Amino acid sequence: MNEESGFSPDLLAGGYYVTPQRFAQLVGLNDRPAIVQGWIDQGVIPTCRQGSQVLVDLGALLLLTQPDQS
Repeated sequence: MNEESGFSPDLLAGGYYVTPQRFAQLVGLNDRPAIVQGWIDQGVIPTCRQGSQVLVDLGALLLLTQPDQS
């Protein structure tokens, strides 16, 4: 068993979510949360709703930071 492999989730497969505030921190916009809210409102980044809480898919973070591979 390889002890160094650790936990490596496939974020692009989905299922890992953060709050919009945390997403803003991760993409360096913690001082401009309105930008992230605009992305959510426009459907630019995928979200899900858990009760009254809107959550952002972390896979979107990877897609936004990867170069266009088309």
